Amino acid sequence: MRGLYDISIMLFGLGIYVASFFNKKAKQRIRTADAWKITVPSGPYDLWMHCASLGEFDQGLPVLWEFKSTYPEAKILVTFFSPSGLNHYHKRVHCVDQACLLPLDRRKNVRDFLTHVNPKTVVFVKYEFWLNFIFGISKRNIPLFSISTLLRKNQFIFKPLGAIFRNGLNRFTHFYAQNEETKLLLSDIGIQVVTVSGDTRYDHVLNQQRNTLQNQGNHPELAQLQNYCEGKTVFILGSSWLVEEEMVHAIHQSIPLDLTIIAPHDISEKHLYEIEAMFGDECIRLSEIESLTHESVVLIDCIGLLHQLYQLANIAFIGGGFTGKLHNILEPAVYGIPVVFGPSHEKFPEAKEFISKGLASEVMTPQDVLDKIQLFMRNHEVTKGKIIGFVYEKSGATQRITSHLFSTLAHSDFPSN
Repeated sequence: MRGLYDISIMLFGLGIYVASFFNKKAKQRIRTADAWKITVPSGPYDLWMHCASLGEFDQGLPVLWEFKSTYPEAKILVTFFSPSGLNHYHKRVHCVDQACLLPLDRRKNVRDFLTHVNPKTVVFVKYEFWLNFIFGISKRNIPLFSISTLLRKNQFIFKPLGAIFRNGLNRFTHFYAQNEETKLLLSDIGIQVVTVSGDTRYDHVLNQQRNTLQNQGNHPELAQLQNYCEGKTVFILGSSWLVEEEMVHAIHQSIPLDLTIIAPHDISEKHLYEIEAMFGDECIRLSEIESLTHESVVLIDCIGLLHQLYQLANIAFIGGGFTGKLHNILEPAVYGIPVVFGPSHEKFPEAKEFISKGLASEVMTPQDVLDKIQLFMRNHEVTKGKIIGFVYEKSGATQRITSHLFSTLAHSDFPSN
Protein backbone atom coordinates (compact mmCIF):
# COMPACT_ATOMS: atom_id res chain seq x y z
CA MET A 1 0.00 0.00 0.00
CA ARG A 2 2.80 2.44 0.76
CA GLY A 3 4.22 1.77 -2.70
CA LEU A 4 0.91 2.83 -4.21
CA TYR A 5 1.02 5.96 -2.09
CA ASP A 6 4.51 6.73 -3.41
CA ILE A 7 3.24 6.33 -6.97
CA SER A 8 0.31 8.66 -6.24
CA ILE A 9 2.71 11.28 -4.87
CA MET A 10 4.86 10.95 -7.98
CA LEU A 11 1.79 11.47 -10.20
CA PHE A 12 0.70 14.35 -7.98
CA GLY A 13 4.09 15.99 -8.48
CA LEU A 14 3.80 15.46 -12.22
CA GLY A 15 0.37 17.10 -12.15
CA ILE A 16 1.81 20.16 -10.38
CA TYR A 17 4.57 20.33 -13.00
CA VAL A 18 2.07 20.28 -15.86
CA ALA A 19 -0.12 22.84 -14.10
CA SER A 20 2.90 25.13 -13.65
CA PHE A 21 2.75 26.03 -17.34
CA PHE A 22 -0.51 27.92 -16.84
CA ASN A 23 -1.00 28.31 -13.06
CA LYS A 24 1.03 30.85 -11.05
CA LYS A 25 0.82 29.00 -7.74
CA ALA A 26 1.91 25.73 -9.31
CA LYS A 27 4.77 27.52 -11.08
CA GLN A 28 5.95 29.06 -7.81
CA ARG A 29 5.76 25.70 -6.08
CA ILE A 30 7.92 24.07 -8.77
CA ARG A 31 10.43 26.91 -8.67
CA THR A 32 10.75 27.24 -4.89
CA ALA A 33 9.95 23.80 -3.43
CA ASP A 34 13.66 23.15 -2.78
CA ALA A 35 14.51 26.69 -1.66
CA TRP A 36 14.61 25.50 1.98
CA LYS A 37 18.02 23.95 1.29
CA ILE A 38 19.40 27.47 0.89
CA THR A 39 17.05 29.77 2.82
CA VAL A 40 16.45 27.74 5.99
CA PRO A 41 19.45 27.39 8.31
CA SER A 42 20.03 23.88 9.60
CA GLY A 43 18.40 22.87 12.87
CA PRO A 44 17.68 21.82 15.45
CA TYR A 45 14.31 23.58 15.68
CA ASP A 46 12.36 23.37 18.92
CA LEU A 47 9.02 23.40 17.11
CA TRP A 48 8.15 22.69 13.49
CA MET A 49 4.56 23.47 12.54
CA HIS A 50 3.15 22.53 9.14
CA CYS A 51 0.13 24.32 7.66
CA ALA A 52 -1.56 23.79 4.31
CA SER A 53 -1.98 27.52 3.71
CA LEU A 54 -2.75 30.82 5.40
CA GLY A 55 -6.04 29.70 6.96
CA GLU A 56 -4.34 26.84 8.77
CA PHE A 57 -1.53 29.19 9.81
CA ASP A 58 -4.17 31.36 11.47
CA GLN A 59 -5.28 28.28 13.41
CA GLY A 60 -1.75 27.45 14.45
CA LEU A 61 -0.63 30.99 15.26
CA PRO A 62 -2.15 31.21 18.79
CA VAL A 63 -0.31 28.00 19.72
CA LEU A 64 2.94 29.38 18.29
CA TRP A 65 2.58 32.56 20.35
CA GLU A 66 1.88 30.56 23.51
CA PHE A 67 4.94 28.39 22.81
CA LYS A 68 7.13 31.45 22.21
CA SER A 69 5.77 33.14 25.33
CA THR A 70 6.61 30.10 27.44
CA TYR A 71 9.99 29.46 25.77
CA PRO A 72 11.20 32.85 24.45
CA GLU A 73 14.49 31.52 23.11
CA ALA A 74 12.95 28.57 21.27
CA LYS A 75 13.40 28.35 17.48
CA ILE A 76 10.22 27.95 15.41
CA LEU A 77 9.96 26.71 11.82
CA VAL A 78 6.72 26.87 9.82
CA THR A 79 6.13 25.14 6.51
CA PHE A 80 3.34 25.59 3.99
CA PHE A 81 2.17 23.42 1.15
CA SER A 82 0.51 26.29 -0.70
CA PRO A 83 2.72 29.14 -1.94
CA SER A 84 -0.03 31.61 -0.96
CA GLY A 85 0.59 30.78 2.69
CA LEU A 86 4.29 31.45 2.34
CA ASN A 87 3.62 34.64 0.38
CA HIS A 88 1.29 36.17 2.96
CA TYR A 89 2.05 34.78 6.43
CA HIS A 90 4.32 37.75 7.15
CA LYS A 91 1.27 40.02 7.07
CA ARG A 92 0.20 38.47 10.37
CA VAL A 93 1.70 39.49 13.70
CA HIS A 94 3.78 36.35 14.21
CA CYS A 95 6.73 34.82 16.05
CA VAL A 96 8.10 32.55 13.32
CA ASP A 97 11.87 32.29 12.96
CA GLN A 98 11.96 30.51 9.59
CA ALA A 99 9.37 29.59 6.97
CA CYS A 100 9.45 27.65 3.70
CA LEU A 101 7.43 25.43 1.41
CA LEU A 102 7.15 21.78 2.41
CA PRO A 103 8.95 19.59 -0.11
CA LEU A 104 6.87 17.01 -1.95
CA ASP A 105 6.18 13.96 0.23
CA ARG A 106 8.77 11.64 -1.33
CA ARG A 107 10.87 9.43 0.91
CA LYS A 108 14.19 11.04 -0.06
CA ASN A 109 12.78 14.52 0.45
CA VAL A 110 11.55 13.46 3.89
CA ARG A 111 14.95 12.08 4.93
CA ASP A 112 16.80 15.15 3.66
CA PHE A 113 14.37 17.65 5.19
CA LEU A 114 14.21 16.00 8.62
CA THR A 115 17.99 15.69 8.73
CA HIS A 116 18.37 19.35 7.82
CA VAL A 117 15.82 20.90 10.19
CA ASN A 118 16.12 18.28 12.97
CA PRO A 119 12.87 19.20 14.76
CA LYS A 120 12.32 18.35 18.43
CA THR A 121 8.53 18.61 18.23
CA VAL A 122 6.24 18.58 15.18
CA VAL A 123 2.70 19.96 14.90
CA PHE A 124 0.43 19.44 11.89
CA VAL A 125 -2.64 21.69 11.64
CA LYS A 126 -6.21 20.55 10.90
CA TYR A 127 -5.96 17.64 8.42
CA GLU A 128 -2.53 17.80 6.86
CA PHE A 129 -1.53 14.13 6.76
CA TRP A 130 1.50 13.54 4.50
CA LEU A 131 2.27 9.89 5.11
CA ASN A 132 5.97 9.71 4.32
CA PHE A 133 6.60 12.67 6.61
CA ILE A 134 4.48 11.04 9.32
CA PHE A 135 6.38 7.75 9.06
CA GLY A 136 9.73 9.55 8.91
CA ILE A 137 8.95 11.61 12.01
CA SER A 138 7.74 8.51 13.85
CA LYS A 139 10.86 6.55 12.90
CA ARG A 140 12.99 9.25 14.53
CA ASN A 141 10.83 9.16 17.69
CA ILE A 142 9.94 12.84 17.37
CA PRO A 143 6.70 13.81 19.18
CA LEU A 144 4.02 14.51 16.56
CA PHE A 145 0.77 16.36 17.29
CA SER A 146 -2.27 17.39 15.31
CA ILE A 147 -4.09 20.55 16.45
CA SER A 148 -7.56 21.81 15.50
CA THR A 149 -8.03 18.41 13.88
CA LEU A 150 -11.20 18.24 11.80
CA LEU A 151 -12.32 14.99 10.15
CA ARG A 152 -15.47 13.91 8.31
CA LYS A 153 -16.74 10.36 7.85
CA ASN A 154 -16.75 10.66 4.06
CA GLN A 155 -12.99 11.27 3.89
CA PHE A 156 -10.76 8.68 2.19
CA ILE A 157 -9.16 7.86 5.55
CA PHE A 158 -12.31 6.01 6.61
CA LYS A 159 -12.86 4.15 3.33
CA PRO A 160 -11.76 0.50 2.84
CA LEU A 161 -8.69 1.58 0.85
CA GLY A 162 -7.68 4.12 3.49
CA ALA A 163 -5.85 1.59 5.69
CA ILE A 164 -2.44 3.15 5.09
CA PHE A 165 -3.77 6.53 6.24
CA ARG A 166 -5.25 4.95 9.35
CA ASN A 167 -1.83 3.40 10.00
CA GLY A 168 -0.30 6.86 9.63
CA LEU A 169 -2.74 8.44 12.07
CA ASN A 170 -1.76 5.85 14.66
CA ARG A 171 1.75 7.34 14.65
CA PHE A 172 0.59 10.65 16.16
CA THR A 173 1.41 11.34 19.80
CA HIS A 174 -1.88 13.17 20.37
CA PHE A 175 -4.78 14.79 18.53
CA TYR A 176 -6.45 18.00 19.66
CA ALA A 177 -9.80 17.80 17.89
CA GLN A 178 -12.17 20.61 17.02
CA ASN A 179 -15.30 18.63 17.81
CA GLU A 180 -16.77 15.41 19.22
CA GLU A 181 -17.43 14.01 15.74
CA THR A 182 -13.70 13.99 15.00
CA LYS A 183 -12.99 12.27 18.33
CA LEU A 184 -15.57 9.56 17.57
CA LEU A 185 -14.19 8.98 14.07
CA LEU A 186 -10.69 8.53 15.49
CA SER A 187 -12.04 6.26 18.23
CA ASP A 188 -13.73 4.10 15.57
CA ILE A 189 -10.33 3.35 14.04
CA GLY A 190 -8.73 2.61 17.40
CA ILE A 191 -7.16 5.96 18.21
CA GLN A 192 -7.80 7.07 21.80
CA VAL A 193 -5.14 9.76 22.27
CA VAL A 194 -7.63 12.54 21.51
CA THR A 195 -8.68 15.66 23.38
CA VAL A 196 -11.61 17.76 22.20
CA SER A 197 -10.12 21.23 22.57
CA GLY A 198 -12.11 23.31 20.09
CA ASP A 199 -11.06 25.57 17.23
CA THR A 200 -8.05 27.84 17.83
CA ARG A 201 -9.33 30.27 15.19
CA TYR A 202 -11.64 31.80 17.80
CA ASP A 203 -8.55 32.72 19.81
CA HIS A 204 -6.84 33.94 16.66
CA VAL A 205 -9.61 36.35 15.64
CA LEU A 206 -9.79 37.75 19.17
CA ASN A 207 -6.03 38.36 19.11
CA GLN A 208 -6.32 39.78 15.60
CA GLN A 209 -9.07 42.14 16.71
CA ARG A 210 -6.94 43.46 19.58
CA ASN A 211 -3.97 44.00 17.24
CA THR A 212 -6.21 45.78 14.71
CA LEU A 213 -7.60 48.18 17.30
CA GLN A 214 -4.09 48.90 18.60
CA ASN A 215 -2.62 49.58 15.14
CA GLN A 216 -5.31 51.61 13.40
CA GLY A 217 -4.07 54.26 11.00
CA ASN A 218 -1.08 52.32 9.65
CA HIS A 219 -2.69 52.17 6.19
CA PRO A 220 -3.53 55.71 4.95
CA GLU A 221 -6.27 54.67 2.47
CA LEU A 222 -7.90 52.49 5.12
CA ALA A 223 -7.80 55.37 7.58
CA GLN A 224 -9.55 57.58 5.00
CA LEU A 225 -12.20 54.90 4.44
CA GLN A 226 -12.73 54.59 8.19
CA ASN A 227 -13.31 58.33 8.45
CA TYR A 228 -15.74 58.24 5.53
CA CYS A 229 -17.71 55.37 7.09
CA GLU A 230 -18.20 57.25 10.36
CA GLY A 231 -21.94 57.42 11.02
CA LYS A 232 -22.81 55.35 7.94
CA THR A 233 -24.23 51.84 7.60
CA VAL A 234 -21.91 49.51 5.70
CA PHE A 235 -22.35 46.22 3.81
CA ILE A 236 -19.21 44.18 3.09
CA LEU A 237 -18.75 41.46 0.50
CA GLY A 238 -15.65 39.66 1.77
CA SER A 239 -13.28 37.44 -0.23
CA SER A 240 -15.87 37.23 -2.99
CA TRP A 241 -15.98 35.13 -6.12
CA LEU A 242 -17.73 36.21 -9.32
CA VAL A 243 -21.01 34.50 -8.41
CA GLU A 244 -21.32 36.55 -5.20
CA GLU A 245 -20.31 39.77 -6.94
CA GLU A 246 -23.02 39.25 -9.56
CA MET A 247 -25.58 38.58 -6.82
CA VAL A 248 -24.71 41.82 -5.04
CA HIS A 249 -24.83 43.72 -8.32
CA ALA A 250 -28.35 42.41 -8.93
CA ILE A 251 -29.63 43.90 -5.65
CA HIS A 252 -27.24 46.79 -5.18
CA GLN A 253 -29.79 49.54 -5.70
CA SER A 254 -32.09 47.94 -3.11
CA ILE A 255 -29.57 47.31 -0.31
CA PRO A 256 -30.76 49.43 2.64
CA LEU A 257 -27.28 50.54 3.72
CA ASP A 258 -25.20 53.59 2.85
CA LEU A 259 -22.06 51.97 1.46
CA THR A 260 -21.01 48.64 -0.06
CA ILE A 261 -17.39 47.47 0.25
CA ILE A 262 -16.25 44.66 -2.06
CA ALA A 263 -13.05 42.80 -1.20
CA PRO A 264 -12.65 40.22 -4.00
CA HIS A 265 -10.85 36.91 -3.70
CA ASP A 266 -9.09 37.67 -6.99
CA ILE A 267 -7.49 41.12 -7.21
CA SER A 268 -5.95 40.72 -10.65
CA GLU A 269 -6.42 43.77 -12.88
CA LYS A 270 -8.64 41.74 -15.18
CA HIS A 271 -11.04 40.86 -12.39
CA LEU A 272 -11.01 44.34 -10.86
CA TYR A 273 -12.01 45.73 -14.27
CA GLU A 274 -14.86 43.20 -14.43
CA ILE A 275 -16.24 44.43 -11.12
CA GLU A 276 -15.84 48.08 -12.14
CA ALA A 277 -17.70 47.35 -15.38
CA MET A 278 -20.58 45.85 -13.36
CA PHE A 279 -21.05 48.82 -11.03
CA GLY A 280 -19.95 51.60 -13.37
CA ASP A 281 -19.69 55.12 -11.94
CA GLU A 282 -20.94 53.89 -8.56
CA CYS A 283 -17.58 52.14 -7.95
CA ILE A 284 -14.24 53.51 -6.78
CA ARG A 285 -11.08 51.67 -5.79
CA LEU A 286 -9.61 51.95 -2.31
CA SER A 287 -6.33 53.17 -3.84
CA GLU A 288 -8.29 56.14 -5.27
CA ILE A 289 -10.30 56.83 -2.10
CA GLU A 290 -9.10 60.43 -1.87
CA SER A 291 -11.22 61.12 -4.99
CA LEU A 292 -14.42 59.64 -3.51
CA THR A 293 -17.46 61.87 -4.00
CA HIS A 294 -20.80 60.18 -4.72
CA GLU A 295 -19.70 56.56 -5.18
CA SER A 296 -21.58 53.92 -3.18
CA VAL A 297 -19.22 50.98 -3.83
CA VAL A 298 -15.61 50.84 -2.66
CA LEU A 299 -13.53 48.15 -4.37
CA ILE A 300 -10.61 46.85 -2.31
CA ASP A 301 -7.70 46.46 -4.73
CA CYS A 302 -5.10 45.12 -2.29
CA ILE A 303 -4.84 42.14 0.04
CA GLY A 304 -4.38 41.82 3.78
CA LEU A 305 -6.97 44.38 4.91
CA LEU A 306 -10.19 42.38 5.02
CA HIS A 307 -10.05 41.47 8.71
CA GLN A 308 -9.63 45.18 9.51
CA LEU A 309 -12.47 46.23 7.21
CA TYR A 310 -15.00 44.13 9.09
CA GLN A 311 -14.95 46.56 12.01
CA LEU A 312 -16.66 49.07 9.67
CA ALA A 313 -19.52 46.74 8.73
CA ASN A 314 -23.09 46.18 9.83
CA ILE A 315 -23.68 43.09 7.65
CA ALA A 316 -21.24 40.85 5.73
CA PHE A 317 -21.69 38.49 2.79
CA ILE A 318 -18.82 35.99 2.97
CA GLY A 319 -17.46 34.61 -0.29
CA GLY A 320 -16.67 31.03 -1.22
CA GLY A 321 -20.02 29.56 -0.21
CA PHE A 322 -20.82 28.60 -3.80
CA THR A 323 -17.43 26.99 -4.49
CA GLY A 324 -16.92 24.93 -1.32
CA LYS A 325 -14.16 27.34 -0.25
CA LEU A 326 -15.99 29.45 2.31
CA HIS A 327 -13.81 32.23 3.66
CA ASN A 328 -13.36 32.80 7.38
CA ILE A 329 -16.71 33.79 8.95
CA LEU A 330 -15.08 34.29 12.35
CA GLU A 331 -13.24 37.45 11.25
CA PRO A 332 -16.48 39.46 10.99
CA ALA A 333 -18.06 37.56 13.89
CA VAL A 334 -15.50 38.89 16.35
CA TYR A 335 -16.97 42.37 15.73
CA GLY A 336 -20.51 41.06 16.19
CA ILE A 337 -21.27 41.23 12.46
CA PRO A 338 -24.04 38.89 11.23
CA VAL A 339 -23.09 37.07 8.04
CA VAL A 340 -24.66 35.36 5.04
CA PHE A 341 -23.01 32.89 2.68
CA GLY A 342 -23.75 30.32 0.00
CA PRO A 343 -24.87 26.71 0.55
CA SER A 344 -21.56 24.84 0.06
CA HIS A 345 -20.23 24.96 3.62
CA GLU A 346 -20.28 21.31 4.75
CA LYS A 347 -16.52 21.42 5.42
CA PHE A 348 -16.95 24.32 7.83
CA PRO A 349 -18.70 23.25 11.07
CA GLU A 350 -18.69 26.79 12.43
CA ALA A 351 -21.06 27.79 9.59
CA LYS A 352 -23.59 25.19 10.71
CA GLU A 353 -23.26 26.34 14.33
CA PHE A 354 -23.80 29.99 13.47
CA ILE A 355 -26.86 29.17 11.37
CA SER A 356 -28.37 26.98 14.10
CA LYS A 357 -28.07 29.85 16.59
CA GLY A 358 -29.57 32.43 14.23
CA LEU A 359 -26.27 34.31 13.92
CA ALA A 360 -25.80 33.63 10.20
CA SER A 361 -27.89 32.59 7.21
CA GLU A 362 -27.43 30.52 4.09
CA VAL A 363 -28.48 32.23 0.84
CA MET A 364 -29.19 30.87 -2.62
CA THR A 365 -30.40 33.88 -4.63
CA PRO A 366 -29.94 37.67 -4.71
CA GLN A 367 -33.38 38.05 -3.15
CA ASP A 368 -32.29 35.79 -0.28
CA VAL A 369 -29.34 38.10 0.36
CA LEU A 370 -31.58 41.17 0.39
CA ASP A 371 -34.13 39.52 2.68
CA LYS A 372 -31.44 38.47 5.18
CA ILE A 373 -29.86 41.93 5.17
CA GLN A 374 -33.23 43.45 6.03
CA LEU A 375 -33.86 40.82 8.73
CA PHE A 376 -30.50 41.27 10.43
CA MET A 377 -30.72 45.05 10.30
CA ARG A 378 -34.08 44.98 12.13
CA ASN A 379 -32.50 43.08 15.04
CA HIS A 380 -28.96 44.34 14.65
CA GLU A 381 -27.96 45.30 18.19
CA VAL A 382 -29.44 42.16 19.79
CA THR A 383 -27.80 39.91 17.20
CA LYS A 384 -24.48 41.72 17.56
CA GLY A 385 -24.39 41.04 21.29
CA LYS A 386 -25.24 37.37 20.78
CA ILE A 387 -22.49 36.92 18.16
CA ILE A 388 -19.78 38.51 20.33
CA GLY A 389 -20.88 36.42 23.29
CA PHE A 390 -20.75 33.24 21.21
CA VAL A 391 -17.22 33.99 19.96
CA TYR A 392 -15.99 34.43 23.54
CA GLU A 393 -17.84 31.28 24.60
CA LYS A 394 -16.01 29.28 21.90
CA SER A 395 -12.57 30.70 22.66
CA GLY A 396 -9.97 29.03 24.88
CA ALA A 397 -8.83 26.18 22.62
CA THR A 398 -5.24 27.43 22.69
CA GLN A 399 -4.99 27.14 26.45
CA ARG A 400 -6.59 23.71 26.45
CA ILE A 401 -4.10 22.52 23.83
CA THR A 402 -0.94 24.03 25.23
CA SER A 403 -1.57 23.11 28.86
CA HIS A 404 -1.69 19.45 27.80
CA LEU A 405 0.85 19.56 24.97
CA PHE A 406 3.56 21.33 26.96
CA SER A 407 3.18 18.86 29.81
CA THR A 408 4.04 15.96 27.49
CA LEU A 409 7.30 17.39 26.14
CA ALA A 410 10.82 17.16 27.46
CA HIS A 411 11.40 20.88 27.63
CA SER A 412 14.68 20.63 29.48
CA ASP A 413 16.35 20.65 26.06
CA PHE A 414 14.75 23.98 25.01
CA PRO A 415 15.98 26.16 23.48
CA SER A 416 18.09 24.47 20.82
CA ASN A 417 21.69 25.40 20.49
